[in-house]
Amino acid sequence: MSPPIRLYLARHGRTEWNQARRFQGLTDIPLDDVGRGQARALANALRGRIEAVIGSDLLRASETARIIAGALELPLLAIDANLRERGYGVFEGLTREDCVAQYPVEWAARERNRNFLAPGGEPQASVVARMQRGLGSAVELLRGRHQSALVVGHGSSLRMFCEAVSGQSEQPLDNMEFREVLHDDSGFTLVRRADALARQ
Repeated sequence: MSPPIRLYLARHGRTEWNQARRFQGLTDIPLDDVGRGQARALANALRGRIEAVIGSDLLRASETARIIAGALELPLLAIDANLRERGYGVFEGLTREDCVAQYPVEWAARERNRNFLAPGGEPQASVVARMQRGLGSAVELLRGRHQSALVVGHGSSLRMFCEAVSGQSEQPLDNMEFREVLHDDSGFTLVRRADALARQ
């Protein structure tokens, strides 16, 4: 039996679009100064608990991953497109108020189901499948070399993955909040522990 590998799944630091409450999805937005500070704070919170860092290839996540890997002098093992955020289609770049004004029917559907597929968006099953590929690849990179790592990703895609693992609805992640999962011979298990960095 292989020893379990622990992954800390963190949402990236804050961006200007987060502050404005705009849907980002696949739009490549950099961190703002607050987000960079959040990344440094998370590095301190995880010091001694992780041995490597992996990130999504979108700038806000890859920048977060690079800041943390640099601060802790840890290897950045991969920047993986499979770990990207969900594509939000017509909602990308819009605030909630914009969505209500421009797409009232679709927004009402999303209010009833946060996993609603907006026109032009990415289906939930596709998000979960690529997240499983990305995190499975992360485990293979770590196996035999490291027992723990930070994976920097995105709020919706991480939540959807955690829901697939747990089989139940999960709370959204704030910027720099994280969840823990273990991977062993039986697959992924979500660790139930109130263990997240407070919002900056």
